[in-house]
Amino acid sequence: MRRLKIVVLSILTLVIITLVAACNTQTPAPTTPQTSTPNVTQTASTNLTYVGEQTCQSCHKKGNYDKTPHHQSFKPLSAYKFDKTYGTVTVYDGAANDAKSASIDLSKALGVQMDTYVIAEIPKTAGFAKQFYRVGRVTKNSDGTYKIQSAGLVKGTQNWSAEDYSCLECHSPGMGKAGSPDLTITCESCHGPGSAHIAATSDDQRKATMPLPTSQTCLKCHKSDPTKDTTPGATPGAIITTNHYGTRDYTFSKHNTTGMINGCLTCHIPHAPDAKGGLLRNANPNEICATCHAGKNYDVNTIMWDNKSDPYGHITPDHSFTAVPESATKVNPKTKNVEITDPTVLNMIKKALPNLAK
Repeated sequence: MRRLKIVVLSILTLVIITLVAACNTQTPAPTTPQTSTPNVTQTASTNLTYVGEQTCQSCHKKGNYDKTPHHQSFKPLSAYKFDKTYGTVTVYDGAANDAKSASIDLSKALGVQMDTYVIAEIPKTAGFAKQFYRVGRVTKNSDGTYKIQSAGLVKGTQNWSAEDYSCLECHSPGMGKAGSPDLTITCESCHGPGSAHIAATSDDQRKATMPLPTSQTCLKCHKSDPTKDTTPGATPGAIITTNHYGTRDYTFSKHNTTGMINGCLTCHIPHAPDAKGGLLRNANPNEICATCHAGKNYDVNTIMWDNKSDPYGHITPDHSFTAVPESATKVNPKTKNVEITDPTVLNMIKKALPNLAK
């Protein structure tokens, strides 16, 4: 009997030892993976600085970018051959009813916006309401040279009037931003100041410090939503297409509402312009359509109608892709703006943009 107990105890002891050993050799329970976090110091936006287009392109070569409409939106005076040397003129603050004036040396102006307006900074001592103004208008002579005339005249006089440069934010976004060496649209116009990106020492850091633009970045300047027409002579309460900025009525396109594409960047490629500065992914836009709509022969000229009466000369195709057909609109002969008149389309617009229904 005693021998039997010894045998049983020995067996139990071996079983316990075996179980303990088995537990010690099992695969450890999985743990939450540790994500590698870039060692990036979050710098306050006020401490970020602009490094300039030339610094960006020392690593990111962007061929033909200087030919794009973006880059040519604002040019230095050196880009033009003038018919003579232009010196100092006196300009008056039209908003102040000709009460304040400033002397401006046209030869030292900041540059020319859209081959039209000479832009200058007004000295703070002049007391003008703002800092930057249109002080001259560039026109081309028959011999190919350019001349500078007044941007506008003070009412009832021949005095040059300084006109408010309200186009600054989109046409020359570097202007007025402390330390920005660029005035036209360059890398940092869309990507933001690049000092933290330049200081980064790893790819993870560089990615973390330079967020990529999205369609919302584009739409800050290329506005899409219709607006109410406040132009003198407009039909009361008229809602008009936004022609001046481009991407007219993209808001209502299925490209936008379905969320199935990468927005603007599906068809446009700002980082790889063609030899003429074009920003389409394919020189033939019909072929861009075919990349998603295989087997369908779209004619972009039909589905993206042009506004031939755009008063600003910005002939921008409709980007609603038939959601707002041309047949739903009419041109106001007094304002030259395109008013949306079709009740069904207006209802769609007001439903999506309640403020326009007020």
